[in-house]
Amino acid sequence: TFIRHSSTHTSRMARIVASVAIFACSALAAPQFTGDSSNARILQEQRFNAGGGKFGSAFAQEDGVVYREESGGNNERIGQYSYIGDDGKTYTVKYSAGVNGFRILGGDHIPSGGQTAAQNNNVNAAGEIQEYDYEYYDDTKPASPFVNPHDPSHQQKDLLAGNLAGLLAGRVFTTPAPLPFGVATTEAPNRFFPPGQIKLDRFPEGFNFNFKSQ
Repeated sequence: TFIRHSSTHTSRMARIVASVAIFACSALAAPQFTGDSSNARILQEQRFNAGGGKFGSAFAQEDGVVYREESGGNNERIGQYSYIGDDGKTYTVKYSAGVNGFRILGGDHIPSGGQTAAQNNNVNAAGEIQEYDYEYYDDTKPASPFVNPHDPSHQQKDLLAGNLAGLLAGRVFTTPAPLPFGVATTEAPNRFFPPGQIKLDRFPEGFNFNFKSQ
């Protein structure tokens, strides 16, 4: 693990932002992956915070998934992600998110393209705005707080009478006895950060974290 403290953070921040863009556009040739995508190894990952609301992250996995997103400090985020479909083709989606909502900027495989929002169809045949017809529910208080009138299994004498203790007294619990201390109940998941090189640059306004798998 390498930790660096930088005084020339201005030029370093510029290189950080540029490296994230280069990272997402670079062709990280991954071998054919046939396993569970949730267990795909991380090939490279970068996170940065340049201060002033400017931050971002990017990563690439061995199954062909590549993602990056960054903010320019104006409450707007620009990002994109790519994945390999079942047909073996690489699909890329570019998007923006911020004060104007979420918009898809690029994605040929998405029918609408995300460029236009759905039209507001809350007008009637005469062109008048029609109010939304709310669905109201019966708010009548039940006779017993233990009874859900819409649940057939609750139609029992003790529950209807509000006698929860009487209901529990006649129930046989089949909860198994706890295992002795130290005996594992679930198998530990084989999830770990893959071996590789980690670099961390720190400066007054933020940091840059970079990981590259071996």
